[in-house]
Amino acid sequence: MIEQKYKKANRLLLSFGDIYRSFLGLLAYHIPYPSFLTAFLHRARGVKIRNIWNVFIAYHVVIDSVHPDAIEIEEDVWITRDVKIIAHFNPTPVLKEIFGGKIIKKVKIGKGAFIGVGAIILPGVSIGEGALIGPGSVVTKNVEDYTWVGGNPAKPIRSLRKAKTGNI
Repeated sequence: MIEQKYKKANRLLLSFGDIYRSFLGLLAYHIPYPSFLTAFLHRARGVKIRNIWNVFIAYHVVIDSVHPDAIEIEEDVWITRDVKIIAHFNPTPVLKEIFGGKIIKKVKIGKGAFIGVGAIILPGVSIGEGALIGPGSVVTKNVEDYTWVGGNPAKPIRSLRKAKTGNI
């Protein structure tokens, strides 16, 4: 039976690095302005941010609390309020028998992408250059360059390549 194989998770053992990353993440979550400071704090946690001066990360943004080093953010990206970017899945003991152990997959946000309010980016997703993620979207698959997606799960709405040339 599955119940016999339960092992209690040890939530008391944390490394100094875990505490440091958690503290910086909490601080970045609550800072409303300036956005370069938020980007700086996330970079200090391990998020790969190309240039902290050329990204906008609003307050109340969660960038993976456990594996921030699995997130890459290019230049000119806008991440608006209440966005969640997740790079890992840590199953319960019962689900470990189905999924195996912890899963960590990199997330990449391409140059000039815009992530709308309340969007959720799941592990393993790559968001293309100039992509637009609609508010409240749950992004489960890669997003092509210059594509507007929205919904739950996020689906393509329109190509932005035509808008770039003025032919909408």
